[in-house]
Amino acid sequence: MKEFRILGPLDVRENRHSIDVGGGKQRALLAVLLLHAGETVSTDRLADALWGEQPPTSATSSMHAYVSRLRKALGRERVLLDSGRDRLAQGDAEAAAQTLRKALSLWRGPPLADFAYEPFAAEWIARLDELRLEALEERVDAELALGRHRQLVGELDKLVREHPLRERLRGQQMLALYRSGRQADALEVYRSGRRLLDEELGLEPDDALQRLEKAILNHDPSLEAPDAPDARRPSLAHLVAEKSHTAARRRRTPVDSEVPVPPDSVAVIDAKRARVVGHVLVGRRPVAVAGGHGSVWVANADDGTVSRIDPDRREVIRTIGIGAPAIDLSVGPDAVWVANGSEGTVSRIDPNADAVVETIDLRGSSELAWNPTYAVDADSEAVWIAAGPHHVVRIDPATNEPVAIIDVGHVPVGVAFGEDALWVATIAERALRVEPHTNAATTEVPIGHPVALTAGDKAVWVSDSRGRVWRIDSETAAVTQTIPVGRGLIGLCATAAAVWAVINADGTVARIDPENGEVVGRVAVGHSPTDVATWEGAVWVSTQGESAI
Repeated sequence: MKEFRILGPLDVRENRHSIDVGGGKQRALLAVLLLHAGETVSTDRLADALWGEQPPTSATSSMHAYVSRLRKALGRERVLLDSGRDRLAQGDAEAAAQTLRKALSLWRGPPLADFAYEPFAAEWIARLDELRLEALEERVDAELALGRHRQLVGELDKLVREHPLRERLRGQQMLALYRSGRQADALEVYRSGRRLLDEELGLEPDDALQRLEKAILNHDPSLEAPDAPDARRPSLAHLVAEKSHTAARRRRTPVDSEVPVPPDSVAVIDAKRARVVGHVLVGRRPVAVAGGHGSVWVANADDGTVSRIDPDRREVIRTIGIGAPAIDLSVGPDAVWVANGSEGTVSRIDPNADAVVETIDLRGSSELAWNPTYAVDADSEAVWIAAGPHHVVRIDPATNEPVAIIDVGHVPVGVAFGEDALWVATIAERALRVEPHTNAATTEVPIGHPVALTAGDKAVWVSDSRGRVWRIDSETAAVTQTIPVGRGLIGLCATAAAVWAVINADGTVARIDPENGEVVGRVAVGHSPTDVATWEGAVWVSTQGESAI
């Protein structure tokens, strides 16, 4: 069986032996016919391909001679890209990866390398190069689906440097870095790509890349890596014991099964009865909620807005434009503060004017240039911003000026003020206590993969990506409880009576008894809840559509 190889220099083989097909125009003719295999190619078209617009008078006779020497049928190389795509779409990532690796192995160098300067070859070289990049991207998707993100980091770094404007590769690099615990690096890949697109093409990143950046900022559970395929399987006894434990825990934990809440809304839960009693439609993709100044405030990331809800009427009474992706918010004594993610800014809303009265740019200093603002909390004396690769910025609300930049060592994922101290969770699996009078971290508490934190009565509560809630004693900084709640755990809110924990994966909110650490109830709100706050006897839960990255 003959093999015709064009993914590199033209090569014809039979039974693994190379066949001499001649050189010059004869070789070029073979390449043209291969590129149009299965098609009828006219003599005039062949002449144009071989000699351009002014073929010699002997062109026709020469081509007949070439064709007679190449008269045996010419087959076509089959690239396996479509097969790999189909297998990936069917969920068989391992088979897809193998098929796509096989497809990529067909490339032996630049396609049609020995015809690089022939007019007929230019378009086909570009097509085949694009085909190779598509196969690479599909193979990377398959490898990511198999949990091989750490192995891909180096390869993707090289690919993005070679193809800096290719947004799919950039998104894959961001995901591989994020899953490898390198959130700051993932966000830097986005920022550098955004600057490059603006400088080179005058464009913003596409919607998929923007959604990915927001998901990384929000620690969207849908970004979590799948279990590694070579991970050791638990024993049958372990599975039976775990299943029994889970079933027993769910029997002990009542669940309100009503799901009346539409996406892009805020669910209203009666705190005493632990039941959904209403909802309020807000902006696109609400990600944070807080109460204060007689209202409930909601940050809508995709709209770049903040919704102000009247809790008695249960309706939005104002929609305030931020002009940036609102990632987090906090209510202080005189203002509502909004962290604007990749914009690297913080907006101050005057609740009396229902308007942004100040936007504080944290990109101006040499230490924080072009760094995003991840999270915010406010008290009477200060506004605390999680910003940049390893900083917390303290802003004086009287002047709207940064007064301290605190190095917390790693990317901060959340901040919470309570019991006369600021607590900061970082991706280094640590919770840090920062003393406001010195602006210095004095205590470091090891915890697991934090996602969110909140300060309650005599305790700080931290949710992690493994579905646990950690209780840290505010005075001793000791971990006193680790409570299994459920995978996809994100937002938290603590009061003296209850700790409310949002479980994005199954669309529920868990109620935890702060005294004994027991999960005493679950309320189904449906879709993908993102954050929770309490205000005037009710629990308010921001809920968006199903996660789609």
